[in-house]
Amino acid sequence: MVDSLTCKKGVYHPEKPSTSRDALHETLHALTSTSLAARASKAGSATLRNLWRLNNPFVSDSTQLQQAYRHALMKHFTHTDSEAWTAISNTVAKAIQPLLRHVEGEDKAPRLLLNIRDASRDATLAAVLQGLFGIDDVAPERLRYIGNEIHRLTVGKKQFDAIGTIPGSLPQELQRDADRMCDTLRALFVDAASSSELAANLLCTVSGTSDDFNPLNLVIPAFEAPWRATFYTLLAILQPGPSHPSSVLTLLTSPPHLHPPPSTLAIIYESLRLYPPIRRVRRDQRIDIEVVQRNPAYWGHAAETFDPARFLDEGGDIRSALIAPGSAWMPFAVGTMRCPSASGYSARLIAAIVGSVLRQLFLDGEAPRWVLEGAEWDEGARMGRPLRAGREEYGGVRVVVGGAQGAA
Repeated sequence: MVDSLTCKKGVYHPEKPSTSRDALHETLHALTSTSLAARASKAGSATLRNLWRLNNPFVSDSTQLQQAYRHALMKHFTHTDSEAWTAISNTVAKAIQPLLRHVEGEDKAPRLLLNIRDASRDATLAAVLQGLFGIDDVAPERLRYIGNEIHRLTVGKKQFDAIGTIPGSLPQELQRDADRMCDTLRALFVDAASSSELAANLLCTVSGTSDDFNPLNLVIPAFEAPWRATFYTLLAILQPGPSHPSSVLTLLTSPPHLHPPPSTLAIIYESLRLYPPIRRVRRDQRIDIEVVQRNPAYWGHAAETFDPARFLDEGGDIRSALIAPGSAWMPFAVGTMRCPSASGYSARLIAAIVGSVLRQLFLDGEAPRWVLEGAEWDEGARMGRPLRAGREEYGGVRVVVGGAQGAA
């Protein structure tokens, strides 16, 4: 379909032909009409419940349980103040320090290397533990083990689902590894189980007991999608190189204790649009979020270009209609199953994590200089084409800061 565009004061607005409106309506209807019971009955939900031994809104058909989670999380997000956001940022900074490699280039100039995937995963898990439960100072090797295992076993679970095997017949090794990782995570909650209101309420009361609770009921949904959003946000803003540093500078200079300005939020919104961390969902049918969020009928002829400015109006404020209910922007789902963090917490969390990572890479007062390297960073990525969005993509890509190479 060829999109038609109208222009007003230099801003392009896609017109929506009736067929496109119908397609969007069908997508929204499919997302909003599915019941908790229908979602919980899916084979993927059963595997999720069995592998991680979960009892949360993703695998349960209990409306009461869903409401308890939503109420507790919304209350927590509302009461996350500037001091808490500063603590999250500081925790992220500590979490990635062990991943920073200081080397000397062939030109004898110092360089700083960081694997972007590893930093995204460790930083996000650290931010989640601090932000939701007040857990800090997790040993780097334990943090890495938990984050890597959640990802590895989630991929294994999806592969298991794909072959249509009976959910109750999970491979013993997969189940054993999941139980071992959960025990390691549970050991971090010795104090938080009573000191954290979220842990005491949801983990130890709604979904379990003080003697038998599973942190993954909250950690899995709070970590899995945000770490991928953090990863692709970093890739997207670093992809243009130091000759186009505007997005890097915006996030680098966005103070974590202050509410993000529109320019910062626009970068996060655009990253979540072009690279939604949950690309497809299954309800009564398969729903492709990524296709909707890249459709030129809703986003203009440059729908596959990373352009945060599309979310800003002529006065520099957020074009709220683009992220409003009923729009073609739906990274957090819609309706009664919309993620509780969608009201602003998730976007601010991603901005805080990415900003903290950038502040470990680039010194104050210096123009950022960097290159991305790695076998997966191919010609398409270097030319600015849309990045591949598979779960295992770009795992070896590193950002190299400083030196003659960084000035390229």
